[in-house]
Amino acid sequence: MKEKKLTDIPVLVTLGNFVFPNVEVELEVGRAKSIAAINEAKQNGNSQMILLSQKDPKTENPKSSDIYHVGTLCDVTIKKVFPDDTLTVVFQGKERVKVTNLKEKTFYSGDAEIIEKEAINKEDEEELIQSIVNNLQYILDVHGSIPQGVISQITDGMEATEIIDKMAQFLPYLTIEKRQALLSEPNVKKRLDLLVKDISGQKQAGIIEKELTNKIKDRIDEQQKEYYLREKLRAIKEELGEIDGKSNELNRYLERLETEPFPENIKERIREEIARCDEMPQASSEANILRTYIDWMMNIPWYQKDSEENYDLKRVQAILDKYHYGLNKVKERIVEYLAVQKMSKALPGQIICLVGPPGVGKTSLAKSIAEAMDRSFVKVSLGGVKDESEIRGHRKTYIGAMPGRIIQGMKKAKVINPVFLLDEIDKMASDYRGDPSSAMLEVLDPEQNANFSDHYIEENYDLSKVMFIATANYIEGIPEPLKDRMEIIELSSYTELEKVEIAKQYLIPRVNEITGLNNKLIKYKTDAIEEIIKYYTRESGVRQVERLLNKISRKFIVQYLNKQISKLELTSENVKDYLGKQIFDYTKKEEASQVGVVTGLAYTQFGGDILPIEVNFFKGKGNLVLTGKLGDVMKESATIALDYIKANSGLFEIDPSVFATNDIHIHVPEGAVPKDGPSAGITLTTAIISALSHKPVSKDIGMTGEITLRGHVLPIGGLREKSISANRSGLKTILIPKQNLKDLDDIPEEVKKKLKILPVEFYREVYDIIFKQNKVRVKQDEAQPEAF
Repeated sequence: MKEKKLTDIPVLVTLGNFVFPNVEVELEVGRAKSIAAINEAKQNGNSQMILLSQKDPKTENPKSSDIYHVGTLCDVTIKKVFPDDTLTVVFQGKERVKVTNLKEKTFYSGDAEIIEKEAINKEDEEELIQSIVNNLQYILDVHGSIPQGVISQITDGMEATEIIDKMAQFLPYLTIEKRQALLSEPNVKKRLDLLVKDISGQKQAGIIEKELTNKIKDRIDEQQKEYYLREKLRAIKEELGEIDGKSNELNRYLERLETEPFPENIKERIREEIARCDEMPQASSEANILRTYIDWMMNIPWYQKDSEENYDLKRVQAILDKYHYGLNKVKERIVEYLAVQKMSKALPGQIICLVGPPGVGKTSLAKSIAEAMDRSFVKVSLGGVKDESEIRGHRKTYIGAMPGRIIQGMKKAKVINPVFLLDEIDKMASDYRGDPSSAMLEVLDPEQNANFSDHYIEENYDLSKVMFIATANYIEGIPEPLKDRMEIIELSSYTELEKVEIAKQYLIPRVNEITGLNNKLIKYKTDAIEEIIKYYTRESGVRQVERLLNKISRKFIVQYLNKQISKLELTSENVKDYLGKQIFDYTKKEEASQVGVVTGLAYTQFGGDILPIEVNFFKGKGNLVLTGKLGDVMKESATIALDYIKANSGLFEIDPSVFATNDIHIHVPEGAVPKDGPSAGITLTTAIISALSHKPVSKDIGMTGEITLRGHVLPIGGLREKSISANRSGLKTILIPKQNLKDLDDIPEEVKKKLKILPVEFYREVYDIIFKQNKVRVKQDEAQPEAF
């Protein structure tokens, strides 16, 4: 501890008043010794003196033993002198000092040592300062004795020593002993510990005292005004026409309970809540909560209304056909459902999930099902739902509590057997608030949903008569437990043929109705619609087609109103006048048969397409080169195809030595487009054989199917889309796996009439069809296509 000596300096002894370093305090001084000490300080002490506090403020003439010997060195300024010689003095605290050799004459004086502050660890200082700051607002609210200026000063990055001195100066509940302890302690950390401990203790005591005071006050106030309010409330109810203390609304609910067939347990619960609500002050928050709860309970459908669903199966089929083209599997499933329910009279609610890409009509199909069945329709969008309470509701004691979306939907439906659409069920997510998909398990399980539990209504609700229809874009996004409780019906993307018919039968009439046009003013040729679909859209559904038809209509209306044109016949030649240049294109078949080039069939999310595969070989070390941004599955298919050919080179009339002395390069054009899938095996095999044997493959033949090392041709998916794309691209024959014969029913009749479809079980059959029946041979110098 570093000390500085002060000699024979005036001392002012206070009646328990303190002035801490870095603090300015104004005091009234009246004792003769104190006035004499101040005058001495002004005349001979450079306006500096020491302030000490006496231990007992009641002591009139304190001795040295009655005075604390640790105080503050202050600058002194006399602000005012009164007629009776008393003074108003401003003391500016400077340093902590310890007085030695205290002498008493006409005033106190003595020698002193300045107490230097001790250093403190920066982390400890910041932690303790934060503790003080956290308690400042409480002290200000309860005691109101800290000047706001002090609060703002403390939050301006002040050091710990300054903070504690200012707090110790102004905290109103600190005793003389505690202030002296804070002044005497040289260690800053210990002083901060003392201050925080004292603040925490005062905070707890203040909280308890405040709670007790508030409770006593509330009880007294309640007793005084209860009688007055009850009498006034009775008079108000009489003026409002309320009977027996109950409002007209509550009485109407009681009448409904007597006349309508609510379940007995629900009747009993509602009566209890009405009785509780009537006993409470109507303006109280709990009464409002009860009235909201009673309103929900009375307006949720608990029993079957008079409306019955329609079982006319022909009418149902007609309505479904009226609004939707194709979708035969879905329509058959709905008709079957109604037929079984009509026969059994007791079929529990079914859960159907329509899975398909955007725009194929999942939501509109659900609406059509409701109309066909004469049922009420309710839709709930589940996209982005993360909170389990969105499904099950909140406890009614929470502020703003409501039932979950299921019960809200039932209230909106007003019947117990609506068609309930759960839209985008694959878009639900989970976070710290719960997993909504788990809450949906009870909703979608036919064995459990007869006793669905909502947190808000607190009574089991019967969902067994509801027909739930869920929609999803991707079946992978549906949790497995949910998927197990639903019947999955997949809706594939529309083919171009279907899009043409949809445009003719549905979209054009709807666009004409919206825009005020008719077939006399604007007429669409079939080739114009095909042009729009092929070259201006690339989508699974028909939303973009409808937008483009609207765009054409708008442009025509402007021309028509400006008298530039009187009518329009839209053809493939003048589509670009209204839609601009073509945006998309589809792959066309090769112009001529070539060696090493084979046409494969591909399936995309927007439908089908053809996929030419090119193979070349050249002198090398027997390596296989793959390009065209191929996925892992297609890379494996290429390896399997090459190994199969090596193992059967004699069958395919290929010299075995060619594999060791040449590199084989397989390329799939449009390298920027990712390609993957287990359906290119026989195409890759045929292309390699064609290149190595110098035999061309017909440009009119396409193929699809995976191959094994033993030459088996495995089944594929998307045959419907692939066959339509083959027909569109001008192919005449396609080879398909024999196991896909069962899928021929999915192919449109007009495609099957134009396309020759050959099933194969082993690759040997593919080889015979492609090469044995093709007697055309090319010379060695013509074997390599110029495009390579």
